[in-house]
Amino acid sequence: MEKTVLNYSIKGGVFQILWNLVFVVLGIYLLSHTNFERITFTFSHLALPVVAVLFIIVYGIKAVMTLSNFHKKIIFSQEGIELNETFFEWKDIVFPRTIAKTEHSAKFNMPYKEFYLSFVYKQKTIEIKIDDYDISENEIKELLKKYTPKYTPSPMNKKKTVYQPIHDFDQIITLEYYYDLEHEDSEEAIKDIQKLAVKDLEKVKRFCENNLYAQPDKVRFVYYALSEDEDLDKWADFLSDEFSRVYQMGLDKNNVTELSSVINEILVETIDTYHADRVRETLLKGLDHKNVETRLNALEFLEDWIDEAVLKNNPTIVLKLRQKLKDPEWKMRWKTSKLLERNKIAFESLSTLDKLKRFINP
Repeated sequence: MEKTVLNYSIKGGVFQILWNLVFVVLGIYLLSHTNFERITFTFSHLALPVVAVLFIIVYGIKAVMTLSNFHKKIIFSQEGIELNETFFEWKDIVFPRTIAKTEHSAKFNMPYKEFYLSFVYKQKTIEIKIDDYDISENEIKELLKKYTPKYTPSPMNKKKTVYQPIHDFDQIITLEYYYDLEHEDSEEAIKDIQKLAVKDLEKVKRFCENNLYAQPDKVRFVYYALSEDEDLDKWADFLSDEFSRVYQMGLDKNNVTELSSVINEILVETIDTYHADRVRETLLKGLDHKNVETRLNALEFLEDWIDEAVLKNNPTIVLKLRQKLKDPEWKMRWKTSKLLERNKIAFESLSTLDKLKRFINP
Protein backbone atom coordinates (compact mmCIF):
# COMPACT_ATOMS: atom_id res chain seq x y z
CA MET A 1 0.00 0.00 0.00
CA GLU A 2 1.42 3.39 -1.02
CA LYS A 3 2.05 5.82 1.81
CA THR A 4 3.98 9.00 2.57
CA VAL A 5 5.89 9.31 5.86
CA LEU A 6 6.61 12.76 7.30
CA ASN A 7 9.34 12.79 9.93
CA TYR A 8 9.71 15.24 12.78
CA SER A 9 12.05 18.07 11.80
CA ILE A 10 15.48 17.16 13.24
CA LYS A 11 16.87 20.56 12.27
CA GLY A 12 14.09 22.44 14.04
CA GLY A 13 14.26 20.11 17.04
CA VAL A 14 18.01 20.50 17.43
CA PHE A 15 17.62 24.28 17.28
CA GLN A 16 14.96 24.16 20.03
CA ILE A 17 17.16 21.93 22.19
CA LEU A 18 20.20 24.22 21.78
CA TRP A 19 18.05 27.26 22.55
CA ASN A 20 16.78 25.64 25.77
CA LEU A 21 20.28 24.50 26.73
CA VAL A 22 21.44 28.13 26.56
CA PHE A 23 19.13 28.89 29.48
CA VAL A 24 20.16 25.71 31.32
CA VAL A 25 23.82 26.76 31.05
CA LEU A 26 22.87 30.28 32.12
CA GLY A 27 21.11 28.82 35.16
CA ILE A 28 24.17 26.71 36.05
CA TYR A 29 26.39 29.78 35.61
CA LEU A 30 24.20 31.88 37.93
CA LEU A 31 24.05 29.06 40.48
CA SER A 32 27.83 28.63 40.42
CA HIS A 33 28.26 32.32 41.26
CA THR A 34 25.95 32.17 44.26
CA ASN A 35 27.70 32.43 47.63
CA PHE A 36 25.68 29.96 49.71
CA GLU A 37 27.72 30.67 52.85
CA ARG A 38 26.54 34.26 52.99
CA ILE A 39 23.01 33.62 51.77
CA THR A 40 20.05 34.62 53.98
CA PHE A 41 16.33 34.01 53.61
CA THR A 42 15.65 37.42 52.10
CA PHE A 43 14.28 38.22 48.67
CA SER A 44 17.49 39.87 47.48
CA HIS A 45 19.58 36.82 48.40
CA LEU A 46 17.10 34.14 47.25
CA ALA A 47 16.03 35.71 43.93
CA LEU A 48 19.16 34.78 41.98
CA PRO A 49 19.45 31.10 43.04
CA VAL A 50 15.69 30.58 42.62
CA VAL A 51 15.79 32.00 39.08
CA ALA A 52 18.86 29.87 38.32
CA VAL A 53 17.17 26.67 39.54
CA LEU A 54 14.00 27.50 37.57
CA PHE A 55 16.08 28.02 34.41
CA ILE A 56 17.77 24.65 34.87
CA ILE A 57 14.56 22.74 35.61
CA VAL A 58 12.12 24.41 33.18
CA TYR A 59 14.41 24.64 30.16
CA GLY A 60 16.00 21.28 30.91
CA ILE A 61 12.55 19.66 30.82
CA LYS A 62 11.76 21.49 27.56
CA ALA A 63 14.98 20.19 26.00
CA VAL A 64 14.20 16.61 27.05
CA MET A 65 10.61 16.89 25.80
CA THR A 66 11.83 18.17 22.43
CA LEU A 67 14.28 15.26 22.23
CA SER A 68 11.42 12.83 22.87
CA ASN A 69 9.57 14.29 19.86
CA PHE A 70 12.15 13.02 17.36
CA HIS A 71 10.32 9.72 16.95
CA LYS A 72 7.08 11.43 15.89
CA LYS A 73 5.76 10.79 12.38
CA ILE A 74 2.74 11.62 10.26
CA ILE A 75 1.85 8.88 7.78
CA PHE A 76 -0.53 9.53 4.88
CA SER A 77 -2.09 6.53 3.12
CA GLN A 78 -5.20 5.61 1.16
CA GLU A 79 -6.71 4.34 4.43
CA GLY A 80 -6.19 7.46 6.51
CA ILE A 81 -3.70 9.49 8.57
CA GLU A 82 -1.51 7.97 11.29
CA LEU A 83 -0.15 10.32 13.93
CA ASN A 84 2.20 8.85 16.55
CA GLU A 85 0.51 5.43 16.38
CA THR A 86 -2.98 6.97 16.51
CA PHE A 87 -4.87 6.15 13.31
CA PHE A 88 -7.58 8.37 11.79
CA GLU A 89 -9.61 6.73 9.01
CA TRP A 90 -10.62 8.85 6.04
CA LYS A 91 -14.23 7.73 6.39
CA ASP A 92 -14.42 9.53 9.75
CA ILE A 93 -12.34 12.57 8.74
CA VAL A 94 -14.26 15.74 7.81
CA PHE A 95 -12.95 19.01 6.35
CA PRO A 96 -9.22 18.22 6.06
CA ARG A 97 -7.31 21.43 5.31
CA THR A 98 -4.31 23.56 6.22
CA ILE A 99 -4.86 26.63 8.39
CA ALA A 100 -2.66 29.48 9.58
CA LYS A 101 -2.77 30.83 13.12
CA THR A 102 -1.19 34.00 14.40
CA GLU A 103 0.84 33.17 17.48
CA HIS A 104 2.54 35.63 19.83
CA SER A 105 6.13 35.32 20.99
CA ALA A 106 6.51 36.28 24.64
CA LYS A 107 10.30 36.29 24.23
CA PHE A 108 10.45 38.75 21.35
CA ASN A 109 7.05 40.44 21.82
CA MET A 110 6.04 39.99 18.19
CA PRO A 111 3.35 38.03 16.28
CA TYR A 112 4.17 35.23 13.85
CA LYS A 113 2.26 32.64 11.82
CA GLU A 114 2.14 28.92 12.49
CA PHE A 115 0.62 26.46 9.98
CA TYR A 116 -1.48 23.47 10.98
CA LEU A 117 -3.04 20.43 9.35
CA SER A 118 -6.60 20.55 10.65
CA PHE A 119 -9.55 18.17 10.37
CA VAL A 120 -12.61 17.09 12.31
CA TYR A 121 -12.56 13.47 13.49
CA LYS A 122 -15.67 12.06 15.15
CA GLN A 123 -16.83 15.59 16.11
CA LYS A 124 -13.42 16.45 17.57
CA THR A 125 -11.12 19.00 15.92
CA ILE A 126 -7.56 17.72 15.40
CA GLU A 127 -4.77 20.22 14.72
CA ILE A 128 -1.19 19.15 13.91
CA LYS A 129 1.53 21.82 13.69
CA ILE A 130 3.07 21.49 10.20
CA ASP A 131 6.16 23.50 11.13
CA ASP A 132 7.29 20.66 13.42
CA TYR A 133 7.77 18.38 10.40
CA ASP A 134 9.94 18.37 7.27
CA ILE A 135 7.18 19.64 4.96
CA SER A 136 5.64 22.87 3.74
CA GLU A 137 2.03 24.05 3.76
CA ASN A 138 1.69 23.55 0.00
CA GLU A 139 3.12 20.02 0.19
CA ILE A 140 0.49 19.14 2.82
CA LYS A 141 -2.22 20.40 0.45
CA GLU A 142 -0.87 18.16 -2.28
CA LEU A 143 -0.88 15.14 0.05
CA LEU A 144 -4.51 15.85 0.95
CA LYS A 145 -5.39 15.92 -2.74
CA LYS A 146 -3.47 12.71 -3.33
CA TYR A 147 -4.77 10.58 -0.48
CA THR A 148 -8.19 11.87 0.57
CA PRO A 149 -10.68 9.48 -1.09
CA LYS A 150 -13.09 12.13 -2.31
CA TYR A 151 -10.22 14.06 -3.90
CA THR A 152 -8.44 11.04 -5.39
CA PRO A 153 -9.19 10.78 -9.14
CA SER A 154 -11.06 7.66 -10.18
CA PRO A 155 -8.85 5.02 -11.87
CA MET A 156 -11.33 5.10 -14.77
CA ASN A 157 -10.74 8.81 -15.29
CA LYS A 158 -7.10 9.69 -15.79
CA LYS A 159 -7.85 12.85 -17.77
CA LYS A 160 -6.20 15.95 -16.34
CA THR A 161 -8.59 18.67 -15.13
CA VAL A 162 -8.04 21.80 -17.21
CA TYR A 163 -8.47 25.11 -15.39
CA GLN A 164 -10.30 27.95 -17.06
CA PRO A 165 -9.50 31.33 -15.44
CA ILE A 166 -12.31 32.87 -13.40
CA HIS A 167 -13.16 36.34 -14.69
CA ASP A 168 -16.84 36.46 -13.72
CA PHE A 169 -19.25 34.90 -11.26
CA ASP A 170 -20.71 32.40 -13.72
CA GLN A 171 -17.21 30.88 -14.00
CA ILE A 172 -16.76 30.17 -10.28
CA ILE A 173 -15.80 26.54 -9.70
CA THR A 174 -16.76 24.16 -6.90
CA LEU A 175 -14.46 23.15 -4.08
CA GLU A 176 -14.45 19.59 -5.44
CA TYR A 177 -13.27 20.86 -8.84
CA TYR A 178 -10.58 22.93 -7.13
CA TYR A 179 -9.14 19.83 -5.45
CA ASP A 180 -8.81 18.12 -8.83
CA LEU A 181 -6.59 20.91 -10.19
CA GLU A 182 -2.82 20.85 -10.43
CA HIS A 183 -1.11 22.89 -7.70
CA GLU A 184 -0.32 25.93 -9.86
CA ASP A 185 -3.87 26.02 -11.26
CA SER A 186 -5.40 25.67 -7.81
CA GLU A 187 -3.37 28.63 -6.55
CA GLU A 188 -4.51 30.62 -9.59
CA ALA A 189 -8.16 29.77 -8.88
CA ILE A 190 -7.86 31.14 -5.34
CA LYS A 191 -6.24 34.34 -6.60
CA ASP A 192 -9.00 34.78 -9.19
CA ILE A 193 -11.68 34.69 -6.48
CA GLN A 194 -9.71 37.17 -4.39
CA LYS A 195 -9.47 39.49 -7.41
CA LEU A 196 -13.27 39.36 -7.82
CA ALA A 197 -13.64 40.27 -4.15
CA VAL A 198 -11.18 43.17 -4.44
CA LYS A 199 -13.04 44.44 -7.50
CA ASP A 200 -16.56 44.28 -6.02
CA LEU A 201 -17.10 42.69 -2.61
CA GLU A 202 -20.83 43.51 -2.72
CA LYS A 203 -21.23 41.36 -5.83
CA VAL A 204 -19.44 38.52 -4.06
CA LYS A 205 -21.86 38.90 -1.17
CA ARG A 206 -24.87 38.82 -3.50
CA PHE A 207 -23.49 35.74 -5.24
CA CYS A 208 -23.20 33.94 -1.90
CA GLU A 209 -26.70 35.03 -0.86
CA ASN A 210 -28.31 33.94 -4.13
CA ASN A 211 -26.50 30.62 -4.43
CA LEU A 212 -26.34 29.34 -0.87
CA TYR A 213 -28.92 26.63 -1.61
CA ALA A 214 -28.74 26.54 -5.41
CA GLN A 215 -24.95 26.08 -5.67
CA PRO A 216 -23.58 25.57 -2.13
CA ASP A 217 -20.33 23.99 -3.40
CA LYS A 218 -19.48 27.16 -5.29
CA VAL A 219 -20.24 29.30 -2.24
CA ARG A 220 -17.99 26.97 -0.21
CA PHE A 221 -15.15 27.66 -2.63
CA VAL A 222 -15.64 31.43 -2.38
CA TYR A 223 -15.38 31.28 1.42
CA TYR A 224 -12.45 28.88 1.19
CA ALA A 225 -10.56 31.07 -1.30
CA LEU A 226 -10.92 34.22 0.81
CA SER A 227 -9.98 32.31 3.97
CA GLU A 228 -6.77 31.18 2.21
CA ASP A 229 -5.53 34.75 1.67
CA GLU A 230 -2.19 35.41 3.40
CA ASP A 231 -3.61 38.78 4.45
CA LEU A 232 -6.67 37.17 6.01
CA ASP A 233 -7.62 40.26 8.03
CA LYS A 234 -8.52 41.91 4.72
CA TRP A 235 -11.65 39.73 4.55
CA ALA A 236 -12.23 39.19 8.28
CA ASP A 237 -15.25 41.48 8.61
CA PHE A 238 -16.89 40.15 5.44
CA LEU A 239 -16.33 36.51 6.41
CA SER A 240 -17.54 37.12 9.96
CA ASP A 241 -20.72 38.75 8.67
CA GLU A 242 -21.27 35.88 6.24
CA PHE A 243 -20.87 33.36 9.05
CA SER A 244 -23.48 35.23 11.14
CA ARG A 245 -25.87 35.54 8.20
CA VAL A 246 -25.68 31.91 7.07
CA TYR A 247 -25.76 30.49 10.58
CA GLN A 248 -28.82 32.61 11.45
CA MET A 249 -30.52 31.30 8.31
CA GLY A 250 -29.76 27.79 9.49
CA LEU A 251 -31.35 28.54 12.86
CA ASP A 252 -34.42 30.13 11.25
CA LYS A 253 -34.93 27.18 8.89
CA ASN A 254 -33.77 24.55 11.38
CA ASN A 255 -31.11 23.25 8.98
CA VAL A 256 -27.84 24.34 10.61
CA THR A 257 -26.34 20.88 10.07
CA GLU A 258 -27.02 21.10 6.33
CA LEU A 259 -25.27 24.48 6.09
CA SER A 260 -22.33 23.51 8.30
CA SER A 261 -20.31 22.20 5.35
CA VAL A 262 -20.50 25.70 3.83
CA ILE A 263 -19.65 27.82 6.87
CA ASN A 264 -16.94 25.39 7.92
CA GLU A 265 -14.89 26.94 5.11
CA ILE A 266 -14.99 30.34 6.82
CA LEU A 267 -11.80 31.05 8.72
CA VAL A 268 -10.68 34.29 10.41
CA GLU A 269 -7.63 35.03 12.54
CA THR A 270 -8.77 38.17 14.38
CA ILE A 271 -11.65 37.40 16.74
CA ASP A 272 -11.70 40.50 18.95
CA THR A 273 -13.76 42.62 16.54
CA TYR A 274 -17.36 43.87 16.49
CA HIS A 275 -18.13 41.52 13.58
CA ALA A 276 -16.76 38.55 15.51
CA ASP A 277 -18.92 39.61 18.48
CA ARG A 278 -21.96 39.26 16.21
CA VAL A 279 -20.86 35.74 15.29
CA ARG A 280 -20.67 34.82 18.97
CA GLU A 281 -24.11 36.33 19.62
CA THR A 282 -25.55 34.14 16.85
CA LEU A 283 -23.80 31.02 18.15
CA LEU A 284 -25.15 31.65 21.65
CA LYS A 285 -28.64 31.33 20.17
CA GLY A 286 -27.59 27.96 18.78
CA LEU A 287 -26.56 26.82 22.27
CA ASP A 288 -30.20 27.15 23.36
CA HIS A 289 -31.72 25.37 20.35
CA LYS A 290 -34.12 22.54 21.10
CA ASN A 291 -32.21 20.19 18.77
CA VAL A 292 -29.20 18.63 20.50
CA GLU A 293 -27.21 18.33 17.25
CA THR A 294 -27.61 22.06 16.70
CA ARG A 295 -26.47 22.79 20.26
CA LEU A 296 -23.39 20.59 19.85
CA ASN A 297 -22.73 22.18 16.46
CA ALA A 298 -22.91 25.68 17.99
CA LEU A 299 -20.51 24.69 20.76
CA GLU A 300 -18.02 23.29 18.25
CA PHE A 301 -18.15 26.45 16.14
CA LEU A 302 -17.91 28.69 19.22
CA GLU A 303 -14.56 27.12 20.09
CA ASP A 304 -13.06 28.73 16.97
CA TRP A 305 -14.40 32.18 17.87
CA ILE A 306 -13.23 32.49 21.47
CA ASP A 307 -10.01 32.49 23.44
CA GLU A 308 -8.98 33.45 26.97
CA ALA A 309 -8.91 37.17 26.14
CA VAL A 310 -12.36 37.11 24.51
CA LEU A 311 -13.92 35.26 27.45
CA LYS A 312 -12.25 37.61 29.92
CA ASN A 313 -14.04 40.55 28.27
CA ASN A 314 -17.35 38.74 27.66
CA PRO A 315 -18.92 37.63 30.96
CA THR A 316 -22.20 36.94 29.12
CA ILE A 317 -20.55 34.13 27.12
CA VAL A 318 -18.97 32.68 30.28
CA LEU A 319 -22.36 32.76 32.02
CA LYS A 320 -24.02 31.00 29.09
CA LEU A 321 -21.34 28.30 29.00
CA ARG A 322 -21.68 27.71 32.72
CA GLN A 323 -25.43 27.31 32.20
CA LYS A 324 -24.70 24.65 29.58
CA LEU A 325 -23.07 22.57 32.30
CA LYS A 326 -26.68 21.81 33.30
CA ASP A 327 -27.77 20.93 29.76
CA PRO A 328 -30.00 17.80 29.62
CA GLU A 329 -27.62 16.24 27.07
CA TRP A 330 -24.50 14.64 28.63
CA LYS A 331 -22.27 15.42 25.63
CA MET A 332 -23.10 19.12 25.92
CA ARG A 333 -22.16 19.13 29.59
CA TRP A 334 -18.89 17.28 28.96
CA LYS A 335 -17.77 19.28 25.91
CA THR A 336 -18.66 22.57 27.64
CA SER A 337 -16.57 21.62 30.67
CA LYS A 338 -13.57 20.84 28.43
CA LEU A 339 -14.01 24.13 26.57
CA LEU A 340 -14.04 26.10 29.83
CA GLU A 341 -11.07 24.14 31.11
CA ARG A 342 -8.99 24.85 27.97
CA ASN A 343 -9.69 28.57 28.35
CA LYS A 344 -8.86 28.56 32.09
CA ILE A 345 -12.36 29.52 33.21
CA ALA A 346 -13.43 28.35 36.66
CA PHE A 347 -16.62 26.26 36.78
CA GLU A 348 -18.51 23.90 39.02
CA SER A 349 -17.16 20.41 38.52
CA LEU A 350 -19.33 17.86 36.73
CA SER A 351 -20.98 15.11 38.72
CA THR A 352 -19.20 11.80 39.30
CA LEU A 353 -21.77 10.14 37.04
CA ASP A 354 -20.92 12.52 34.16
CA LYS A 355 -17.23 11.79 34.61
CA LEU A 356 -17.90 8.06 34.53
CA LYS A 357 -19.92 8.43 31.33
CA ARG A 358 -16.78 9.73 29.66
CA PHE A 359 -15.17 6.29 30.02
CA ILE A 360 -18.32 4.49 28.88
CA ASN A 361 -18.82 6.83 25.88
CA PRO A 362 -15.32 7.86 24.74
